[in-house]
Amino acid sequence: MSGPSASAAQRTIAVVGDAWTLRILRSVFRGQRRYGDFLQSFGVSRAVLTDRLTKLVSHGVLLRDVSGGGHPEYRLTERGLDLWSLFIAMWLWQIDWGTAQDPDTWAPDVPRLQLTHTGCGQTMRPALRCQHCLGLVTPFETQAEPRPVVASPESAVPSTAASKFRRVRQAAPAGADPARPSQRLVRMVGDRWNNAVVAAAFRGTRLFSQFQEDLRIGPAQLSDRLSELQQLGILQARSYGGIRQEYRLTKAGIALYPLTLEMVRWGNRWLWHEGHPLTIRHQPCDHILDARWHCGACDQVLLRETVRFS
Repeated sequence: MSGPSASAAQRTIAVVGDAWTLRILRSVFRGQRRYGDFLQSFGVSRAVLTDRLTKLVSHGVLLRDVSGGGHPEYRLTERGLDLWSLFIAMWLWQIDWGTAQDPDTWAPDVPRLQLTHTGCGQTMRPALRCQHCLGLVTPFETQAEPRPVVASPESAVPSTAASKFRRVRQAAPAGADPARPSQRLVRMVGDRWNNAVVAAAFRGTRLFSQFQEDLRIGPAQLSDRLSELQQLGILQARSYGGIRQEYRLTKAGIALYPLTLEMVRWGNRWLWHEGHPLTIRHQPCDHILDARWHCGACDQVLLRETVRFS
């Protein structure tokens, strides 16, 4: 298994890899537009809300619309709307590994157990397929293509997406229980270091020292993240050589692969303005991977306008 490049996914993580940011985006996808709507929806502090909205506007994900003359409204730009497929991947993971009943489930609409394709009118389970051979995309049949190495991970992130990985662990929301299914996804997608560790695991990183070198993370922070990812059931540790441990993805961890691919796709499209974006080869057909969600009932390619939760 050879997973996506960290730098491609990290660009996306730098923009949306925060629990409050994801919560705001989910609310906007559900039709909420105003500052007061967000405050009432999930009880975020004004300081945090203002900070996240400002960053989303600066990253070009949201547009602050004051044309109506009243309270400003926040609307998704084309860049923001293109995150819909990432939210589909989150919803699908929640269906398989959570309850999909919790109000904190990450989905672009009110989360339910059914997703409808309006093109055929059927409720269905979406499938990620290669556009060349129409085969299902799995992490065991993809290979990242070599590309020129940039000077440093931070230099690969353009100035419009310059949010850095936080060196201090973010506190979980009050009352949060990491064992709850929805909190597993919150801590995975909404924590930048957890996300980076999983991306490295998809690339074949196994040992503590390899994670340190790959991610340039301190030993205490890395130990903390590895412990949490084991608690969340994403990684499992195995003895290696009698004295060392290697960390491997569990089935729940492997199921995060579509999320990582979506982050790479979005980062490549919107955040890479120069150099060589990451390409991934689909080994069964030997083509550069163009992965898209298909309807599980009629096999048509899904579009943002043709999916509805009900």
